[in-house]
Amino acid sequence: MTLRTNAKPLICNPLKTSQPLGGVLALQGIYRSLPILHGSQGCASFAKTLLTRHFHEPVAVQTTALQEMDVIFDADRNLIEALETVLEKHHPDCIGVISTALTEASGADYAGTLNKFKRERCLKDMLVVACSLPDYRGSLESGFSAMTEAVVDGLLEQAGRKPQKPVKRQINLLPGSWLTAADVMELKEIIGSFGFDVLALPDVSTSLSGHLLTGFTPLTRGGVPLDAARQMLRSEFTIAIGSSMERPARRLFNGAGVPYRVFPGLTGLQASDAFFHFLQDLSRESVPVRYRWQRENLLDAMLDAHFYFAGAKAVVALEPDHLLSSTVWLEEMGVEFNALVVSYDAASLQQAERDILIGDFEDAERLAEGAELWISNSHGKHSAERCGAAFMAAGFPILDELGAYTSLTIGYRGTMDQIHKAGNRLMQREGKRHAGRVRHG
Repeated sequence: MTLRTNAKPLICNPLKTSQPLGGVLALQGIYRSLPILHGSQGCASFAKTLLTRHFHEPVAVQTTALQEMDVIFDADRNLIEALETVLEKHHPDCIGVISTALTEASGADYAGTLNKFKRERCLKDMLVVACSLPDYRGSLESGFSAMTEAVVDGLLEQAGRKPQKPVKRQINLLPGSWLTAADVMELKEIIGSFGFDVLALPDVSTSLSGHLLTGFTPLTRGGVPLDAARQMLRSEFTIAIGSSMERPARRLFNGAGVPYRVFPGLTGLQASDAFFHFLQDLSRESVPVRYRWQRENLLDAMLDAHFYFAGAKAVVALEPDHLLSSTVWLEEMGVEFNALVVSYDAASLQQAERDILIGDFEDAERLAEGAELWISNSHGKHSAERCGAAFMAAGFPILDELGAYTSLTIGYRGTMDQIHKAGNRLMQREGKRHAGRVRHG
């Protein structure tokens, strides 16, 4: 395996999405929460626009709206004013203060200011945390993970070091940033079918899954309630999906003694089998019949589709955990890779068995000659068209398709849906190529 970084002096057609956006996304999975981006107004507008266009749902986010003079003289004043306004008008259960490149580069002591504010206001019933997420490091995945870790740290701080008796058959779920609302709901149902009560953090399945509610609120409308999140410290076990979620899982282990296991991904036959075998061993229950049928359905779908996949060449450009999960089911279908491109240097990439490039869509396009399938977010669509590859939207953001957040990508059913989706794209591409040959006879 070779992990390479392009030495270009600039990024062209970026794959990377900012860390603060990942932090905002994580807080959408906590009920009545409000992220405050400590930076310019444009930082919040960027995150809100992309999240709203992807999920087609209201997105809770506020900003300290820093300008040049604020940064030079007293950026903390804007933060205090923002916190006071939010507490007075909205009364959230959880506030997450997220730094940006502007506040990090200027050296603002936002964490110290926040701690002082919490002591003076005696904010004990609500959760108020700070998270360092400059745009010039990481990507959406790392921001999502770091914000989840900050929330876990806040819960541990509030609980103190009092020993707590574990709640039997209660399981924590830490879903990775690439999992859709439908994926998180499916995971909760799968784990619950083995007799467990599931607490997910963040839980976007009830906040960004699409629902109609009357009235307006600037806070998140769904997600895990803060009282339920506090109960996660008493769970018997933690299941983390994605290597990026190992840090918050380890925090729960070190701070509350909750053991954990990390699954790199849950897409593909082998990955799904491993997950169900684990749940069977943990619960001492047999696998429900419906999942046995789903496995049979998946095997049949793989057999039906293998003619279209075997030997096909693909370009995959995604966040690190999502890319590693995607390569598993593609390899099972016999796909070969022209290029695997990721947004940033994640620790999980060191264990990968394929050549991976940390780069952008320009790099992916340069390596895509002869590729038949292209998998990335919507920003890579034009590159795929120029290469003549079938385009399959995945990851974030997906801006030109409806229902991306409700698509299922994990487990037996989700893997089957992914195979059908990609297979249909390959069939359509071949049909267009054949029609073109006929016209030019």
